[in-house]
Amino acid sequence: MVKPFQTRELTLRVKNLINQRQQLRERFSREITLQPKDITITSTDEKFLQRAMSIVELHLGDSDFDVQTFAKKVGLSHAHLHRKLRALVDMSPSHFIRSMRLKRALMLLQQHHGTVAEIAYKVRFNNPAYFAECFHKQFGVMSYFLYDLRHLW
Repeated sequence: MVKPFQTRELTLRVKNLINQRQQLRERFSREITLQPKDITITSTDEKFLQRAMSIVELHLGDSDFDVQTFAKKVGLSHAHLHRKLRALVDMSPSHFIRSMRLKRALMLLQQHHGTVAEIAYKVRFNNPAYFAECFHKQFGVMSYFLYDLRHLW
């Protein structure tokens, strides 16, 4: 913007930026599958999120993968990664990783890849009860309910 700027124009630009961020948050928080999309990524933030998602997806089975490792793989400090993810998807890095693990678990449950406990361990949850609690919080349905339903199909 060139000075002197109009207050109305500044307000509109700020509102547009806030709306864009909100749309990105909603888009990536609603995304259920972990499969990469066949879309052209135009935004730097979208590129970052796609890269972050692919890094987490690559390390879903790695028991040593934690927030520090995630930050190193992304090439940011822990604090910078936290700020960036919080701004883009309103999640901490640990919540982002947990969310990706839960989305993978949902996919495995839908594809009949074992019992709820087996799937919990596959996506690196050490406690199936904690897995069930997190699953219910994220998807609004109990994991064992999906497991029971799949036998009816």
